[in-house]
Amino acid sequence: MTKENRRDFSEIRNTNIYEVVMYNTEVRKLVEFDESHPRWDDGWADSRYIELPALNVRSVIKKIRSKYPRNRGFKITAITQIPEFTYDKREKF
Repeated sequence: MTKENRRDFSEIRNTNIYEVVMYNTEVRKLVEFDESHPRWDDGWADSRYIELPALNVRSVIKKIRSKYPRNRGFKITAITQIPEFTYDKREKF
């Protein structure tokens, strides 16, 4: 197994699932005036819930910001770890 494969496997094995709540400030402002954003649909005016796997909150923010950057109006309002998907390495199956 290569070093990269070991890292990928380790990330999967130790991954938690997080829920990110976010919206787009630019879309929200335009929708208030019955206008639409040229790139993002009007649904981004409301909070969206996105689930994604990550090792920790810092990883979640890095992943979200790579796809939904702050300078494009995306605002994160909450990040929550979903406990039922958390894997305890000490637990025996």
